[in-house]
Amino acid sequence: MSGKNLRLLGVERSPGWQPTIQEAIAELKAELAKGEEVYGRDELAKLERKLEEYELMLQRLLNP
Repeated sequence: MSGKNLRLLGVERSPGWQPTIQEAIAELKAELAKGEEVYGRDELAKLERKLEEYELMLQRLLNP
């Protein structure tokens, strides 16, 4: 699993760090840019769903 962000995939937990929504979005976009060279199709779909969820959450927070 070299090069994959296991925390974003939900495989690995980082106990002391909680990213902001903006940080999470940036991280997800960076990981998605790695594409199928690093991630499988199912993993990319999971990351894309997470990105959509975070972007919607941010939109709702900024435009109540």
